[in-house]
This record gives sequence, C-alpha cells and structure tokens, in this order.
Amino acid sequence: MKKIRYLPFGYQIAQGKVIENPSEKELVVELYQRYLQGCSIKQLTQYAGQHGVPYRENSTEWNKNMITRILEDERYWNGNTYPPIISKELADKVIQIKRSKAAPYSGVLFIQKKLVCPDCGNGITRNSRKKPKIFWDCKRCHKRFGPLSDYGLLQSVENKLLEVCRNPQIAEPEQFIGSSLSMQAARLTNEINQALGQREVDPQRLLPLILECAAEKYKTCHIKESDHITINIKALFQEHGNDEKLDRELFEQTIEQVILQSDGTVRLRLLNSKIL
Repeated sequence: MKKIRYLPFGYQIAQGKVIENPSEKELVVELYQRYLQGCSIKQLTQYAGQHGVPYRENSTEWNKNMITRILEDERYWNGNTYPPIISKELADKVIQIKRSKAAPYSGVLFIQKKLVCPDCGNGITRNSRKKPKIFWDCKRCHKRFGPLSDYGLLQSVENKLLEVCRNPQIAEPEQFIGSSLSMQAARLTNEINQALGQREVDPQRLLPLILECAAEKYKTCHIKESDHITINIKALFQEHGNDEKLDRELFEQTIEQVILQSDGTVRLRLLNSKIL
C-alpha cells in the first residue's frame, strides 16, 4: 500500500525537526528551473520519473498532479514552517507563467473578438501551438501574423487608444462630398429653372425633377448618423484624456474593429468608420 506524504516533497524529519531532503530538494529546484525555461507539465512529469527519486516510498510513479502540486506549494519559499528551498524571485516567475498559461485568453479575448485580417476583413484566430510563440491566423485567406504575444497585442491596442484619447480630434472622419453628386444637383437645379422659365409649366415633368433634386441635396447634408456617433465617441475620448492604461469599457464603446497589420502593429476602426 502506498504511503501518504505528510511532509511536502523535499523535506524529511531528523531528530524531531523538519529539514531538507537533499535528493528531493535537488529535484524540486530542477523542476522549477525547467518550468521557467519552457518545459511543460507533461515534460516535467517524464523528467521526474526518469530522475530516480520517488514521490512516495516504494513507487517511482509520477503524474501531472504531483508536479503541479510542487509548483504551487508556497511552503517551498515562504519560510513560515519549512526551510526555504526555492527563492521568492524564482517562485514569482513560475507563478506568473502558470497564470498566463492557465488563462491565455483572459487578457485579450475582448480584443480578439474584434480582431480582423487587413486583406479580407475576416476574424482572426489565436494560434499557440508553437509555444511559447503565439501566431494569429486568418482561415479565409490563410494568412498568418506574428509571432505576436498577448501582451504585445494588448500594448499595441492600448497605445492607439490612448493616442486618440489625448487628441480626440483625430476621431473625426474625413468629409468627402463627391463632385459628381454636386454636379448632379446643379444640373437638376438648372433644369428646374429652365422649366419654370417656360410660358407654360408642365407639372408632370417639373415635380419629378424637384423631388430628385431635393434627394440629391439631402445626400450632401452634413448632419448624418455618423456625425452623431462621432460627437459621442469624441466626448468619450475626451473624458479619458488623462488615462494611462487601456479602459476596456471605452474600448467596447468606441471600437468596431482591430485590424492586425503584417508587421504586428494594429489599426483601429472606430464606430464612425474612421480608421486610425
């Protein structure tokens, strides 16, 4: 029957005191260092099994739960009850890596939902199969972007958003009034004036011209839905003019798409269609 460990792996009792077990301590340190170097829990399990130091007496079996338990046990470094085996600095680095692997999408999922390919506009998926490198794939045009880490993506979006917060004027879309549209309105106006100048006015011919001319002139009106959106998002950006970090709520309220570029940079399409 396998014995249950009452002491953390790496320690033993000698003369009534808890002391380090030299061979087990060596393996604990090695597991932490190898994890920091990029080894997976599976690889560490295989390494521990080949190392020759059993986790329990009369058993050389190692599993992922045992490795995970060792990598998460604060008793190896807090020094409260047991002699420290791991430095606090090494432990902090390992904990940070474990957290990032446990929730790889947590920091950028809200960005990924709006991330699109610059060529086809299709959504982009996160590809972390070549760890620790992260790539971003467009399944429509089969284009790959990266490597670009979650942190790198977050920083690129943050820098762009803070830039417009400090200068909300750049959120204004360029105003284009098509010359052909203006010429069409002028032509219709001229026809209407000529018709009105005739001795006999033909209402059946004049009324359609007036309606068409009114429609053309309405198209040139500057008060459109996009203008109302621009006013609203500019006000939001102005409220966040002193921000130092990306505000997720502001991102959701103002950004329609995050366009990932080939060089790893991003462009933001605002809700008013302005691209930054």
